[in-house]
Amino acid sequence: MDENARMEEGLYTQELVPLFRDAEADGLLGIRGYFNLFQDMACAHMHELGIGNDKLVERTGCAWLFTKYKLCAYGRSDFDTKLKLETWIEPVRSPLLVNRGLWVSANGRLLAAGRVESCPFNLKDQKLVRLSDLDFQKEVSCDREDGLGRFTRVGISMEGAEYRFTHTVRYADLDKSQHMNNIKYIDMFLNAFSREFYMTHFVTGMEIQFRNQCFEGDEILVYTVKEKRVWEAEEEDEDERIRLIAVKGDRTIAATGMITIKDIL
Repeated sequence: MDENARMEEGLYTQELVPLFRDAEADGLLGIRGYFNLFQDMACAHMHELGIGNDKLVERTGCAWLFTKYKLCAYGRSDFDTKLKLETWIEPVRSPLLVNRGLWVSANGRLLAAGRVESCPFNLKDQKLVRLSDLDFQKEVSCDREDGLGRFTRVGISMEGAEYRFTHTVRYADLDKSQHMNNIKYIDMFLNAFSREFYMTHFVTGMEIQFRNQCFEGDEILVYTVKEKRVWEAEEEDEDERIRLIAVKGDRTIAATGMITIKDIL
């Protein structure tokens, strides 16, 4: 275990200073950096439990498939500020799925909270398997709330969709499962907008929902659809929502997403 990490009662904690690569174009950490830290923490935690993808594939022929991501950003940080990362596995209620929470904080201030859904996937048979097939121990879970609520049902309708660009899956996009690493959708969807867009908007939240695998050489077309978040009547502010759709060249939907934005005053 990393000397800056510890595990106690199911809570895996690590303190670190993020790298320059985690910063965005303005030099601050935002949604992309937090997502990258999130996946790193999830992988490190699974490694400490002996069921990380670094060993799991060779031992069982299975890998963890990250199917849904959700993250809310409450603030930003310089890339040289020490962060406290906390991750945990929620109480397991499904024979197939594991949900994990994450908090990122600095100097006692919560900067981001996230959740990810994952499931074991047999690479040879290309199908989901039960947690029990991995000898997954449910007692590793932690009864803690992330405060985010359920995942959003992100629609797949193409009505009103605006084409943005086409991405071709290359070697650097792949992970150990030999498909495109799902974390790559973060960059892909963020790249649907220009630098000028981010100069006037702050991304307060993002969800990614994986639907079909992409492999080296596949072309992925990225589209956006503007939507609105419906708030309770007593709320005065309204964040704009933009839905994102990644479509493979054969018209199969690879992933869908949603970003929530606020105007920068």
